[in-house]
Amino acid sequence: MKQVRITTECPLRVMLVYQAGIANLFRVRCFNLQPVGRDATRLYQGDFRGAELLAHGMGMAGAIVRSAACNEAGDIQDRPWSDDLDAQPFADRFLPIHAN
Repeated sequence: MKQVRITTECPLRVMLVYQAGIANLFRVRCFNLQPVGRDATRLYQGDFRGAELLAHGMGMAGAIVRSAACNEAGDIQDRPWSDDLDAQPFADRFLPIHAN
């Protein structure tokens, strides 16, 4: 398992990204929907609820959290993301997190 180093960058920026039936959490440098300058590092990949609870907890701890989606297969770390959550598969099961 790849070890992720979390620094004390102020503030921590986290993007919750829904991907078909799973969800990902990425530490990002900025909230670009295009990969340019985003410098995303995956923190978590798993079920919707696990990702949402972790994102909520990170927000409670002071991180800035936003939500997006990417309806592509495979590794989406460097793929374009969308903020149109309603147009995504399984959108009725999303609980997007926006904190701080």
